[in-house]
Amino acid sequence: MFSVKLEKFIWCHRRLISVLAVILIVQLFELALLQVKYDIFIGGFLQPYAYRTLPERAFFILLSLWYDFLLFGIFGIFWFYLADKLNKFGILIYYSFTVLMLLVMGIWLGLKFKVLSYFNDTINYQIIASLGGGSIKEGLLYASNEIALFTGIMVIIIGVFIFIARYLKNHEYIRDYHQDLPQSLILKWILIVMSVVTPFLTYAVSDSDYLRYGLGKKTSYRLISSGLDALSDFDNDGYGLFGYPKDSALFDARIFPGALDIPGNEIDEDGLLGDAILMPLAPDPLKEIQPRAGKHIILIVLETARVDLLEQQIGGQYVAPVMREIARTGTSAEYAYSHTGYTVTSLMALFNRELIQHDHRIRLIDFLQASGYGISIISGQDESFGDIALNTGMTKEGVNYFDARTAIEDRVFPSKDSGSLRLSEERVVEQFQKRFSELDLKTPQFIYLNFQAAHFPYSHPNMQKRLIKEFIPRSEIVAENRDRVAATYWNAISNADWAVGQVVETLKKNNLYDKTTLVILGDHGESLFEDGFLGHGHAINEAQTHIPLVFNDPNIEISQAIGQVDVAEMAVRSAFELSNQWLNQEKTVFQLVGNLSFPSLIGHVKFGGDRLTFDFRSEQAYLSEYKQWKTLLELLADSKQKDRITYLISEWETLKWHEFDYRNKTK
Repeated sequence: MFSVKLEKFIWCHRRLISVLAVILIVQLFELALLQVKYDIFIGGFLQPYAYRTLPERAFFILLSLWYDFLLFGIFGIFWFYLADKLNKFGILIYYSFTVLMLLVMGIWLGLKFKVLSYFNDTINYQIIASLGGGSIKEGLLYASNEIALFTGIMVIIIGVFIFIARYLKNHEYIRDYHQDLPQSLILKWILIVMSVVTPFLTYAVSDSDYLRYGLGKKTSYRLISSGLDALSDFDNDGYGLFGYPKDSALFDARIFPGALDIPGNEIDEDGLLGDAILMPLAPDPLKEIQPRAGKHIILIVLETARVDLLEQQIGGQYVAPVMREIARTGTSAEYAYSHTGYTVTSLMALFNRELIQHDHRIRLIDFLQASGYGISIISGQDESFGDIALNTGMTKEGVNYFDARTAIEDRVFPSKDSGSLRLSEERVVEQFQKRFSELDLKTPQFIYLNFQAAHFPYSHPNMQKRLIKEFIPRSEIVAENRDRVAATYWNAISNADWAVGQVVETLKKNNLYDKTTLVILGDHGESLFEDGFLGHGHAINEAQTHIPLVFNDPNIEISQAIGQVDVAEMAVRSAFELSNQWLNQEKTVFQLVGNLSFPSLIGHVKFGGDRLTFDFRSEQAYLSEYKQWKTLLELLADSKQKDRITYLISEWETLKWHEFDYRNKTK
C-alpha cells in the first residue's frame, strides 16, 4: 500500500522530480569538474578566490542549484508543454527529457573540461582564432584528435540511451490513475517566483567579485546572466546591466567596456582612466642606423621553446647542449619575453618590430634589403599561416622562399591544413645546407630558419628519440601523465638543438661562425601542466611567455627585459658591430592575451620577472611581487601602484588607437 502511495506521489510530482534529477546530476559532475580544473574549493595557481569554509561552500552550492533549477526548469516547462499539446503521456516523456538534458550538458562539459583541457578559463573564440592564425577553423584543429575521440564516445552513449528508450516504449506499463491524477503545479509556481527574484540576484552576483568568480564558470549562470544582459542592452552596444564589466552608459552606444577610447573628445568610451591620453610612440632606432653591409645574420626561431631549455636535463643529459655552448661563449638574455604567446603575432613582432599594424618602424627584411643583404626564408611551418609571409615581407621580390607548403609532400603529418603543416628538422637542415651552398657569401646574407620540433603534440612519426625511449601518444597527453608529456617535449627540444648544431657546424666548416651573427629565440613558451594547463596563448605567465634568446656575439650587454620587438635591432647592431647595450632595468615588455581591440588580459613584465597583469573581465590586476589580486579602484587609490597600472592601460589604449588610426588611413 505504501509503495502505491509513493508511486502516486512521484507521478503527481513527476515533472518537478524530472527537473530535480537533472539538476542534481549536473550539479554533482559540474562542481567536481570545477574543483578538478580550478581548485574552486581549495584555491589554485593564480586563482584569486576559493570557497574554503563550510558556509562559503554551502552558499556557493545553493546559488549554483538556484541557477541550474531555473535553467532546466524553463527547459522542462517547454518540453512538458509540447508533450501536452501532442497528447503524449507516460514515463518515456520524462525519461527522454532527463536523458536529453544530460546528454546536452554532458557534451558541453566534455568539450569544456576535457577536449579543451589544455586551455584555461580565458578561452574564447577570439583566443582560439589567435591560436589559429586568425582562423577559428585552424584554431579548432588544435583539439581535432580529442574532438574525434570524444565524438566517438558520445555516439556510443547516445546509442545506449536510444536502446533504453525503445525498450521503455515497448514495455511501458500503464496504471489506471496515470491520466486521472492531477499534475502538481508546484514546478510552475517555483519558476514564477524564481523568475521574479533572479534578475535582482544576478545583478548582486555580477557586482560581487567573490561570487562572480565561481558562478561565472557555471553554465547555467552564464546563460541566464547573458540573457538578462542582452535584454538590458538598451543601446545595442553589446553590454547591459548583468555582465561584468557593466555598461556605464545604458543609452549611449559610444560608451561600453572595450570601446575605442578616442583621445581628446572628453568622453571615456572604455570606462577606464577617463578620456584617453596617448603616449608618444618612441622614435625608431633602426632609422638612425645607416644601411650598409655587415656580418651575415642567421635568425633561428624555435617553435614553442621555454626559457628553461638551457638548464633542463633528462637522465643526466642536457637537452640543449649546443645552445648552452652558444650561450656560454656568446650572450643569453635572462629575461626575454613573447608579447602574445601566439606564433603569428610573435613572428609579426619579431620581423615588423612592433605589436600593431603600422608603418612607424621599418621592417627587418626591408632594412636588410636596403643594406644589400640577400634574404633566404627556410621554414618548417607554413608561413602563409595567418598571413605571416605577406605581412613581414618574406615573399617580396628578391627573397628566396621555402616553407612547409613549398615542400608539402615532405610534411610529417597527413593534414594539409596551414596550421598542421610541418617539416622535420632533418628536412629543414637539408634545405639550409642546399641553399647555403648556392649563396654568394661575399655578399652579406640573412637566413631565417624555423624549427617546429616542439610543436604540439611534441613528436611526429619520424622524430628521433634522442633522450627517451618512447613518445607519449597524443591520446594520453593529460595532466595525470605530466612527466611523460614533459619528457616528450624535452626530447623535441633536443631535436631542435641538434638542428641548431648542424647550422653551427656548417658555419664553422666554412670559417664563417665568427663572421655571422647567430640569433636563436622562441616564438612563445608552453605550459606543461605545472600551472594546471597545457598549451600557450591563454595566460600571461612564465611558462607561456618567458622565452630563450641567445646570441653567438659576446659583446652584447643585457640587464633589462627584452621583448621580441627588440630582437631585430639587437641582431643588426651585432652584425654592424655597433654599441649593443640594453641596460634599462625599469623597461617593461607589454603582453596580452586575445587581440588588441579587446584582450582578455594585458600585462607588463620587467627585468627580474616582476609582473603586473590586468584582467578586463573582472577589472582586477595581479601583482606578482605581492602574489595578490587587487581591483582597479584599489590600485588607483594606492600611490605606489597608481602610476604602474595607469601606464599599462595607457600603453594598451595608445597601441589600440594607433592601429585603428593607421587602418583607417590605409583603407
